[in-house]
Amino acid sequence: MARRTVDMTVEAEPALVPVVRNVAADLAIRLDLQLDTIADLRLAVDEACGLLLARAAAPTLLRTRFVIGDGTITARSEVACRAGTSLPEDGFNWHVLTALVLSVKCFHACGAGGETLAVIELTVGDR
Repeated sequence: MARRTVDMTVEAEPALVPVVRNVAADLAIRLDLQLDTIADLRLAVDEACGLLLARAAAPTLLRTRFVIGDGTITARSEVACRAGTSLPEDGFNWHVLTALVLSVKCFHACGAGGETLAVIELTVGDR
């Protein structure tokens, strides 16, 4: 299967996280991943978005790019963050996230307008 990319942008509001989560699940269903993997992806995207929203500058956008490969989906979510914002590499939510996915990393990046972005990138696939 050729790699495919789906990009989406929503306002960085908790009420819109289910939209991102449902797109993730729909893509996983179309890839014919196992039900447990689909559920893990939904939860992982939800956790990642929640961790990012807690660090988001207001108002801002939540951008997510899904890359669909051979039996895997990688989701990269990002928000513009407040100055000096730490990355979520510990705590209960981070541990939940790491348990659900094949790999996860978080980092800062520079946005197109020079703003600092908090980024979480995760990959799921049938194990």
